[in-house]
Amino acid sequence: MGNSESGKSTLVKQFRLLQSSEAFAIERESWKSIIYLNIIRSILKVIDAVAPNFNLKTPAPADPDSKSFALLRLKLMPLRSVEKSIVESLSSPSQMAQTRGYNSYSTMLPRSNGRGGERGSPRPEMDTEYDDVFVHPESPWQRFLQKCMRTTNAIRTSTSLGTEHDGAELQTDDPGKTLRACAADMKLLWSNAVVHQHLKQAEFFVEDMSGFFLNDIERITSAGYIPTDDDILRSRVKSIAPTETVLPNLEKGLEWRIYDVGGARRQRAKWAPFFDDMDLLIVVVPVSAFNQYLAEDHSVNRLKDSFEMWEELCKTTALHHIPVLLFLNKTDLLEKKLRTGVKLSDYMVNYGDRPNEPERVIRCKL
Repeated sequence: MGNSESGKSTLVKQFRLLQSSEAFAIERESWKSIIYLNIIRSILKVIDAVAPNFNLKTPAPADPDSKSFALLRLKLMPLRSVEKSIVESLSSPSQMAQTRGYNSYSTMLPRSNGRGGERGSPRPEMDTEYDDVFVHPESPWQRFLQKCMRTTNAIRTSTSLGTEHDGAELQTDDPGKTLRACAADMKLLWSNAVVHQHLKQAEFFVEDMSGFFLNDIERITSAGYIPTDDDILRSRVKSIAPTETVLPNLEKGLEWRIYDVGGARRQRAKWAPFFDDMDLLIVVVPVSAFNQYLAEDHSVNRLKDSFEMWEELCKTTALHHIPVLLFLNKTDLLEKKLRTGVKLSDYMVNYGDRPNEPERVIRCKL
C-alpha cells in the first residue's frame, strides 16, 4: 500500500520479474497501448503546460517561437483521438458508453499548468486523478492481462491449460500508426529549448513523472516495436480497484498472493478487508515526493501523507500481529532532485538548515 504514484504496481512487477525472467513474455504486446498512452499523455501535458506562454491566436512575424509552437500543437492534435481510443480500451463497457461523445479525456477537465506558488506552498499536482491512466478491473485490457498471467503461471507449474477461455481478447486499432506519423513532431516539441525553459519556470518536471518515455520516442514509435522488461516496469497505469497477483513458489509448493490496493485517500476505505489473514504489509513511500501534493487534496504533502499512513498502521491495534515493512522508494529521483538545487526545507520547513543531501534527508525524516 501507499499513496498514488508511490510505485506499488512497479514493485509488484519487479516481484514477478525476479521470480521468472519470462514473466512478461506472453503479455508483452498488451503493454504497447499503455506505453503509447504514457507518451501521448506526457506530450499533451507539455503542450498544455507551456501553451499560456505563447501567443497562439495571432502569432506575430516577430514572434517565431509562438508560430512554431502553434504549428506543432496543430500537427499533434491527432494524438487526442488516439488517447480517447486507448482510454476506452481500458474502461468497462458501461464507461465506454459514457465517454463516447467527448473528444478525449484530456479535454474533459482543465489540466494543471504546474505553476508553483509562494515558497513552501502547494502547487497543482502534475498528475491529477482525472488525467491519470485508469484501468477498470472489467476492461478488455485488464481481462486480457489477467488471462496472460494465468497462462504464464500454468506454464511454469506445468499444469494443463485445458480449454480455458474467458472471452478476454484485446482487439484495438493500432495506435502505433498515428504515433509514427507524429514521431518527428513529438521529438521537435520535446527538443525545443524554449519549451524546456517554460517548463522549468513552471516547475513542471515531466521527466520525473511515472510513465516518462519522451527520451525514447524514436525507439517506441518504430515499426515492429516490442516493449522490453524495462519499458513494462517504467510504464504507468492506475487501477481503480484492488488487484491480486499470484506468484507460484515452485520450491516450497506454495503460492504468494500480492494485493495492490488503491492509493488515493478515497480508496483507502477499501483496504480493511485485505488486512485479514495477511502475512506482511508493505508500505511504499516515494521519498522523492517531498515537493508534490496529493491529487485529491493540494494542501497535503505527499511525503508527509506517506509517513502519516505508516504511523497510523503501526498504531492500529488490530494489525499488531502483522509485520509492517517500510519500503523507501524512488531514492534515485530524490538524489536527482536535490542535486538540481530543489531544497527540502522549501517544502518541509521543520527540516531547517540541515544539509540538502539524500542520506541526511532520509535519515532525518525517519
